[in-house]
Amino acid sequence: MSRESLERAGDWPLIITNSSWATQVLRGRGLNNLHCCPPGVDLERFYPAPRTGLFRDRFVVFSGGQLEYRQGQDILLGAFRIFHQRHPEALLVCGWSRMAAHGSDDLLRSPYLDGVPERVNGIVQLTPWLLRNGIAAQALLDLSLVADSQLPDILRESDLAVFPSRCEGGAQWPALQAMACGVPTVVAANTGYLDLLGEHVYMLQSQGELRGQSGAGGQDDWGESSMDELLELMERAYVRRTEAMAKGQAGAQFMANRGCDSHARQLLTAIDRVVGGAALASTEVQDDYSWGLCLHRAGRLGEAERAYDEVLRRQPEHIGARADRGNARRDLGDAQGAEADFRTLLAAHPGNPRVLHSLGNLLRRDGRVDEAANCLQQALRGMQSAALHWDLAFTLLLQGRYREAWPHFEHRHEALGLRSAAPEKPRWDGQPLLDSTLLVLDEQGLGDTLQFLRFVSHIPKGPGGRVIFAGKPATLAVARRILPAVDVYAWDQPLPRSQVWIPLMSLPMRLGMQRPQDIPAPCSEPLVDPAHVAHWRALVRGSDVQPVVALCWRGNPEFSGDSLRSPGLAALRPILEVEGVRFVSLQVGPGRSELGELGLAEQICDVGAAIEAAGAQVLDTLAVLQSCDFVISSCTSVLHMAGLLGRPGRALLCHRPDWRWMLTRMDTPWYPSLRLIRQDRTGDWSAVAWEAATQLRAWRDGQEIRLDDVAHRP
Repeated sequence: MSRESLERAGDWPLIITNSSWATQVLRGRGLNNLHCCPPGVDLERFYPAPRTGLFRDRFVVFSGGQLEYRQGQDILLGAFRIFHQRHPEALLVCGWSRMAAHGSDDLLRSPYLDGVPERVNGIVQLTPWLLRNGIAAQALLDLSLVADSQLPDILRESDLAVFPSRCEGGAQWPALQAMACGVPTVVAANTGYLDLLGEHVYMLQSQGELRGQSGAGGQDDWGESSMDELLELMERAYVRRTEAMAKGQAGAQFMANRGCDSHARQLLTAIDRVVGGAALASTEVQDDYSWGLCLHRAGRLGEAERAYDEVLRRQPEHIGARADRGNARRDLGDAQGAEADFRTLLAAHPGNPRVLHSLGNLLRRDGRVDEAANCLQQALRGMQSAALHWDLAFTLLLQGRYREAWPHFEHRHEALGLRSAAPEKPRWDGQPLLDSTLLVLDEQGLGDTLQFLRFVSHIPKGPGGRVIFAGKPATLAVARRILPAVDVYAWDQPLPRSQVWIPLMSLPMRLGMQRPQDIPAPCSEPLVDPAHVAHWRALVRGSDVQPVVALCWRGNPEFSGDSLRSPGLAALRPILEVEGVRFVSLQVGPGRSELGELGLAEQICDVGAAIEAAGAQVLDTLAVLQSCDFVISSCTSVLHMAGLLGRPGRALLCHRPDWRWMLTRMDTPWYPSLRLIRQDRTGDWSAVAWEAATQLRAWRDGQEIRLDDVAHRP
C-alpha cells in the first residue's frame, strides 16, 4: 500500500480482516482500526455424521479450491500419484474442472506434473490431464458431475482432506468445511492457515522458498510445501486410522464455534460499536499472544519468541506468553532462557503441572535426568495426561528404571496416536495362553519392531495356545523367521479371530522384564538363509581380502529428531582415514547423495544403491550385513539389524540419545555385540568420529577394547 492509501485507511472507522496474518501485516504498517473476523462455516450443513458406505473399500482423499499454482494442487497430485501406486484403493475427490484456472497457464506449470490441462469452452479437461500424469480415471471422482447439495455428504465419507496451498492470505472454505465435517485435514503451516493450526490438524511444516522469489525473511516470506512431507502425512493417515479419526473429531470440535452465525454476530457487534461512536474493546495483548501461538505452531520460533516478548513487556504476569516463550526458547536451543521462564512461573504458581511438565522435558534434554524425573512425577500428581506419562516413561527408561517406567510407557498409544486393536478386545494379562489366540500388534518404527520381536518367542503357551503377529509389510519377513509363516499377517489384511491382544512393545512388561539385565538375547533363529547371503556377498566383499566395514550415517528423514541423531557422511571423515579395510555404504534414502557430493564414491562402495534397487527389503540388508565384518552407524534400523545378527559394531549416538541406549553405558543389554560412542555436547560429532576411528583401528589390529579404557579416554 502507498503512504497515501495508508493515511486514508487510517481515517476509516473500521477495517475488517479475515485472518490473524492479515491483521498483523496491516498493524505492521501502522493501522490499528482493525477487527479480525475469520470466515465461518454453515454448521447446519457441515457437521460430523456416521458414514453411509458411499465409497466402500476406498481410501478417499478430498481436495477443494480452485485449480491454480498457488493452491498447491500440483504438490498434491505429485504425492497422490505415488500414494495411489502404493494403495490402488485410493480415490481422489476434487472439483477442479468446474472452473477455469485463473490467470496464465504458467501458474499450473510445475516440476511435479507433465504439462497443463486443456480447456474446452472454459471448462478444464481434468481426466485426460491426470491420466497423462499417471492417475487413471478410476482413481478420480470429479465433483463437477455431482450436485452442490451432495458436497457435505461426500466430505463426511472422506478419509483425508488435503490443502497444501502456498502464501494465501485467508483459509479456504473447503478446508473449514472438511474440518467441520470431522474429516482429518492436512494444511500448510503458512499464512492463510495460521489460525487453524494445532493438534487437530496434520501440519505441513516445510515451507520452502517460492520459485522466482528471493524472500525477505519477514512476514511475507512464506514458501511452498514439500511433496515428500505431504506423501508421508498421507501414509500416516492411511496407516494410523485411529489417530486420523481422533484428528477429525478434534477438528470438528475446533470448528464448533466457528459457524457463520456466530461470526456474523461478532462482526455486527463491532460495526454497531463503531457506528455508535464507541471504541472497540482493546484486545491488543491477547491478539499479540494469539499471533505468537500461530507463529509457534508454524515452527517460526524466533518470530514467536519476539511476539511473546512484546506481550510480556506490557503484561509481565501473562502465564501463557511466559510458558510458551520458554517452550520456544527451549526449541531454539536457549536452555538457560527457557529454564528462567519456567522457574519464574513456578515461583508465582508453585506446583503448576503444565509448567512442571515443560521444565521436566527441558531438564531431560539438558542431561539433568534425575531432576527431570522428579519434575514429571510432581506434574503427574496434579495432572493426568498421556503425553506426560509418555515423557516420564522416556525419562525413566533412559535411566534404566524399567520396572517404574513400563506402566507409564503403556500410555504411548494415546500420546503418539498409535494403531490399536478394537476397543472391546481385552489386553493379554501375561498368563499362559490356553485354547486361545493372542494378537501381537506391531507399532512405531522399523528399528523398534526389530528390537522387540525377540520377546514373541518368550510368550508362554499351553495346549491350544496360538500367537499371531500383525505388522507393517517391512517387518513381516523377519517375523516369519520367529513365528510360523501362517501366523504372520500384514496389519491391513483380514486377521484370524483372537481373544486377546497386546502391543509388541508392551511384551517386556507383561513378561516381567524389570531391569536392563533381564532383557533376553536377540533371536537365535537364523534370519537369512545362506543362498540369500551368497547372492549379496560378491558385491559386498568384491575381490578384496580386506575386512569389510559397513557405514550408515542418516536415519529416517521424516523422524522429527533425525537432524540431531544423524551426523552425515562428512562428519565421518576421520573414520574413512583408517587404512586396511574396505568401506561399504548401507545408506539408503536421501543421505545416499552425500557420497557423490563429497566425492567419496570411489572410496566407499555404494551397496545402498543396490539395496534400494532391490526394494529396500529388510532381508536384503540383513544378508548384506552377514558379509560385513564390522558396522558403524548412527541410530538407524541398520544398527538394530547388526545387533540382531551379532555383528561387531559401533553406535554413534547424539548427546540426547533415544531411551534404549540409556545415558552413560558403553555397551547395551539389547545388542551385546555393539559398543556405544556418545557425543559430549549437542551437534559435535568430531570427538565421536575420532573415537570410532581409534576403536576401528584397534579392532582391525585384533586388539581387545576394554570398556573401562573407553569410558576414561580423554
